[in-house]
Amino acid sequence: MAFYHRNLPHWQPVDAEYFVTFRLAGSLPKEAVQRLNSEQKTLENSDLHTTIIQRRIFAKFEKLLDGSSTGPVWLKNKPIANIVCDALHYRDQNEYNLYAYCVMPNHVHLVFKLLNPKKN
Repeated sequence: MAFYHRNLPHWQPVDAEYFVTFRLAGSLPKEAVQRLNSEQKTLENSDLHTTIIQRRIFAKFEKLLDGSSTGPVWLKNKPIANIVCDALHYRDQNEYNLYAYCVMPNHVHLVFKLLNPKKN
């Protein structure tokens, strides 16, 4: 298992498959992010299992993102979405196997597996 630091610690189990969501800056109101982070901290002090807490909070973030009610929705623009798709495919089969992805108006989901995870 590889573990390294850049801006944050990263844990990369060997042969793991990853599900990643990234979003446009400003796609969620700061107040909503603060509220959900606070709710997560409260739940972490409860008897709930960590996985359940993560799923609940992720579902709430996802619901807000899917609503696209605030912030930019540039990925709705086909030429911009195509740039993202091209970028995702650029290293496919070289650094990772890209299994699937979905470009939404304000965020992107992807599932992939690293071919050669960096080792420390």
